[in-house]
Amino acid sequence: MMANRIAQAENVIWRRIGDDVVVIKDDGQSIHVLNKTAASIWEMCDGKCGINEITTRLCERFDVSFEDAYADVKEILEKLIQTGIMNQIEKIRGN
Repeated sequence: MMANRIAQAENVIWRRIGDDVVVIKDDGQSIHVLNKTAASIWEMCDGKCGINEITTRLCERFDVSFEDAYADVKEILEKLIQTGIMNQIEKIRGN
């Protein structure tokens, strides 16, 4: 189940370096380097955007179909949530 809205965890610090984003948990125990696509998704996760809006924005930025972008966004968000650097807000039913 994917959340309706997604937000960056509060216990992280991050910086954009070139096309990538480096995310560090504030306890210093883990560092994550996000590639260009994941970095774009990361920056859109402000707690106001949902997966559909993020996907639509990616389609506008990159030459990709909504279906392909949605699958990628969902996979990336699930990984970021599992690592604890992203939070789900307002869970909804379905995808």
